[in-house]
Amino acid sequence: MATVSDVEIVGGSAAGLFAAYLLARQGKSVRVFDANDVLNVDSRTLITTSHLTDVLGFFPQEAVVNKIDRFELFSPGRSVAIPMQEPDLVVERSAVVRLLARLAVAAGVEIRGGCKLTKLEPGDGCLTLTIRDSHRDRLEQIKTRVLIGADGMSSRVGKTIIGNGHATTPILQAIVELPEGERQGTTKVWFEPDDTPYFYWLIPQSQRYAAVGFVAEEGKNARHRLDRFLGRNGLTAVDMQSARIPAYGYFTRPWRRLAGCDVYLIGDAAAQVKVTTVGGLVTGLRGARAAANAILRRTAYLKEMRSLRRELSLHLLIRNVLNGFVPADYDRLLELLNPRTIDLLGVHHRDHAAKIVCRILLAQPRLLRFAARLPRGLGNKAARQRFVPPPQIVPQESD
Repeated sequence: MATVSDVEIVGGSAAGLFAAYLLARQGKSVRVFDANDVLNVDSRTLITTSHLTDVLGFFPQEAVVNKIDRFELFSPGRSVAIPMQEPDLVVERSAVVRLLARLAVAAGVEIRGGCKLTKLEPGDGCLTLTIRDSHRDRLEQIKTRVLIGADGMSSRVGKTIIGNGHATTPILQAIVELPEGERQGTTKVWFEPDDTPYFYWLIPQSQRYAAVGFVAEEGKNARHRLDRFLGRNGLTAVDMQSARIPAYGYFTRPWRRLAGCDVYLIGDAAAQVKVTTVGGLVTGLRGARAAANAILRRTAYLKEMRSLRRELSLHLLIRNVLNGFVPADYDRLLELLNPRTIDLLGVHHRDHAAKIVCRILLAQPRLLRFAARLPRGLGNKAARQRFVPPPQIVPQESD
């Protein structure tokens, strides 16, 4: 039986590794358990705002593969170009994880791959984790008073202790050769609500290649729809990338105190994802920082993540409006983007939605007509549908 540790983290995600790094450099003893090898994660091209650097506290040079200084938006009948004052960053997800793992280890974090959580029980003033170590072919019991669940959208920590359950959204994207004449610094977005309530995108990752994909409502026909979109644009996939992303809900519970112990959820385990764009890297890292601050300062996690929850809730409200759009609505939306709103969109990025929405509505009040479509109580209804009450804690059989 291992001694009680300062902090145990289940899940070697970017959020889990970042929380481990922040805690360890302040003197906490931290262990990270991951069912796989954190240095051997799947590649996926991501686009983030420049806020990534602010959250990390440094520029992640080795993970950045391109910078985007222009967005072009297309509806069925219109288009708008938005120059970016602060370029977006195109990053390789696996490189981000490797970078954070290296920083965590340098700060004193112990990372153990091949270790799967099989049981989680409260009692005697601590939580007992049963870990199956596939490398050593044994079960091991770990005691802790502070547990962070960073184990993804199907978080076992979240389901066992807090009772969270998340709706998920599939993402599918193809790596293609960048079409001749396309700018390496321009990302394109197509709104085609007959295919998806979200959008298609083309994100250049180098002078030669780009990621082209979309957010699907369900995975059954996703590949067919993406292939059809590629064909319409004369593109051919040379590689495929996919993922399922959790959907944030108003009542998602990211924390619980049990048997005198604190349990925190961060990243995808807490559905810390902007549901307008299903971007979760920056928001997940913000959740990790909030959890680390709560532990180090002995403050409430919900207090530390107040601004993040406000942002995520606003994105959910916007998504509830966009889900009802038809092609003509996107035409009208782009038509209403006057020079002032375009300038605001280029200055204020989407990770500062709370700052930008009021400014945009003041610059173009006619955009309020779309908000009027939001049915009264829709947000709370959607949130209630996503909330699963905490279960009774009962012993679980090892897998």
